[in-house]
Amino acid sequence: MAGSPTASLVLAAIGPTPFWYATRGSGYAALLLLSAVVVLGLLMSARWHSPTWPRFLTQSLHRNLSLLTVVFLTIHVAASIIDPFAGLTVKDAVIPFAAGYRPLWLGLGVVGLELFAAIVITSLLRHRLGWRAWQVVHLLSYVAWPVAVLHTIGTGTDTRQAWALLLDVACVGVVAVTLVWRLGVGWPKQAGLRATGMVASLASVIALAAWTASGPLQPGWARTAGTPANLLSPTATPAANQSP
Repeated sequence: MAGSPTASLVLAAIGPTPFWYATRGSGYAALLLLSAVVVLGLLMSARWHSPTWPRFLTQSLHRNLSLLTVVFLTIHVAASIIDPFAGLTVKDAVIPFAAGYRPLWLGLGVVGLELFAAIVITSLLRHRLGWRAWQVVHLLSYVAWPVAVLHTIGTGTDTRQAWALLLDVACVGVVAVTLVWRLGVGWPKQAGLRATGMVASLASVIALAAWTASGPLQPGWARTAGTPANLLSPTATPAANQSP
């Protein structure tokens, strides 16, 4: 019933539910934590430490933040399914791009979730895997993070809000700066590849900013993103028309 056009139209007119707020909050919390995990991973790869911050603290924090990210991702997915507004199902949370609601942007979220799950599972089983196999899988974190950023900006309710923009800019900025720093201090014999990586990193940030300004920040993005017509009712609240 909740997934039917009539029920969805009524829910859109009524407005967001507590689960809708839980979806938003847990999603941004997960993005912040995942960004911190990536930054700590880059620091660990450079064997960074200081007299007041030994390496084992970075390693422990990296592991604990990864597990905390799993908690918030679980809340995010569960709240999205329980919330009746978009009519999402367990299948939509497992099969990428299968949802009827903003399929591309939700699909990216599913891809990011599954990549991160692979990273966490292989890390927990690291003692059973070879070092090379674990390292290859762990590199997926550098794919999961940008996918999560695109999912957040493309499908997020609050993308146009000042606080949400600030969080997005902070996450992207900190990761980009740390990545450029990592490329600058490592692999002395790969100067060409390092320079290419730096240029590609900066170009990606510029491209992301340009796309965000011309797409998600523009009026009518909810329709462009793939929100079903029955959820774009003239009687729906502004928050409902932007629902995640």
